Amino acid sequence: MQYSLNIREVTHALSGALDFVGIDDTLHGKRVAYMAAELAKSLSYPKESVDDIIFIGMLHDCGVSSTDVHTHLVTELDWNNSQVHSIRGEALLNTTTVYKRFSPYIRYHHTHWDNLPDSLSEDEKNISNLIYLVDRVDALNAQMRESGAKSVFAIQEIIQKYSGTMFSPQLVDVFMSQSSRDSFWFYLEEEALDEYFIEWVEKGSNEEFTFEIVKEIALMFAAVVDAKSEFTSEHSLGVSTLARYLADLFELSQETCEKIELAGLFHDLGKLRVDDAILDKPSELDTDEKLIMNRHGFDSFIILRHIQGFREIAHLASLHHETLDAKGYPYNLGSSDIPMESRIITVADIFQALIQDRPYRQGLDMNEAYQILYEMCENGKLDFSIVKKLKENLQMCYEKANVKYE
Repeated sequence: MQYSLNIREVTHALSGALDFVGIDDTLHGKRVAYMAAELAKSLSYPKESVDDIIFIGMLHDCGVSSTDVHTHLVTELDWNNSQVHSIRGEALLNTTTVYKRFSPYIRYHHTHWDNLPDSLSEDEKNISNLIYLVDRVDALNAQMRESGAKSVFAIQEIIQKYSGTMFSPQLVDVFMSQSSRDSFWFYLEEEALDEYFIEWVEKGSNEEFTFEIVKEIALMFAAVVDAKSEFTSEHSLGVSTLARYLADLFELSQETCEKIELAGLFHDLGKLRVDDAILDKPSELDTDEKLIMNRHGFDSFIILRHIQGFREIAHLASLHHETLDAKGYPYNLGSSDIPMESRIITVADIFQALIQDRPYRQGLDMNEAYQILYEMCENGKLDFSIVKKLKENLQMCYEKANVKYE
C-alpha cells in the first residue's frame, strides 16, 4: 500500500512524542528548531537548508528516552556523557530512508566547536554547532525563566563567554543580534510557536511513501519508546510483530494488517511522558501514578491524530488497554466499540508484556502467559477467538513476541 504523507506534518507530529520526555516542558525540540531556523535565515541560508535545519531541530533529541537524561539537558550547560544520546540519535536516524541524511548533524550537536572533527564538511560543522548553540540557549532559558527580562542578558553573557570554544564565533555574533529582538523570545511561547510551525507544515506537500518506508519511521520511534526502560527494551516491536502475525492468521486484508502493524509500533508513544521512576517502580503504583500511566494510550492518540491519513492508526493505537467488559482505559469502551484490529493489538500487548521481565516479576513462560489470557477471556475482558488462535500457534507467537531490533 502507498501512503500519501506530508513529511513535514509527520515529523512535526512525531517530534511531539520526543518532546513528551520533558513531561512538564514539552516544546524543547520545536523551540530549538525555531531558533536554529531564524539564525540560519539571518545568515542567508537557502530555503532548502532552512527547512532541513527545522527537521534537524525537531529530531535532534531522538536519542533521549529517559526523563533523567532530559533533566541533565535542561539543567546543565554541559555534562559528562552528553555525547551518548547524540550517538544513539545518529544510529536511529541511520535506520530510516527519510531521515538518514540528517544523522551527522545529530551525532555532533553536543560537540564543542573547537573539537569538531576535520572529517566533517563546513556545512556539517556549522549546522551541528548551530543546533548545539540554540539547544543550550533553550536549556539556559528554562533555568532562568523565572528571572524575567534579566534572563536574556544572562544567557547572552554565557553564550559569549564560550565563543570560539563551545560555539562558532560567527554563530555567537548572529545569536547576539537576533536575540536582541523581543520577538525572538516571544516566539518561544506555545501559541506563537504553534503558528510558526503550522505555517511551515502547510507549505509542505504530500508525497507517496511505501509501507516499508513508513514502517522504518515507526520502527525508529518504537525504538525510542522501548529504550525508555530496560524492562521494555523490545516491547513495541514484539507487540507489533505478534499483532501482524495474528492479523495474517485471521486473513485480514493487507491494508488492515499494515495498519495493525503500524499501530502496534506506535501504541506506546505516550509512555515517553511517563517518568522513569513510575515505569521502573518495583512495587504497585499508587493512585496518582496509575492515573499518569493510564493516560499513555490517550497521549499516543494525541500525537498521531495530527498526521493526515493516520487517524485510524491513532485510534487503534489508543485502544490497547480497552477491555470487552468496559473496564479498560482510557475510554472505558464496551465490546461494541472495540474493533477487531484493537482486540488483536490488546492480546499481543498483554502476551508480550507477560513474557518480558518487569521490575516487579520475572517474565513468564509461554504457557503461563497463555493461561492468564485464557482467564481474562473467561472474565469477559479479551476476545476468545484471538486467544484461541494464539494458543493454536503458541510457539510461533512466542517467537514473534520475542523478536529483537536489528
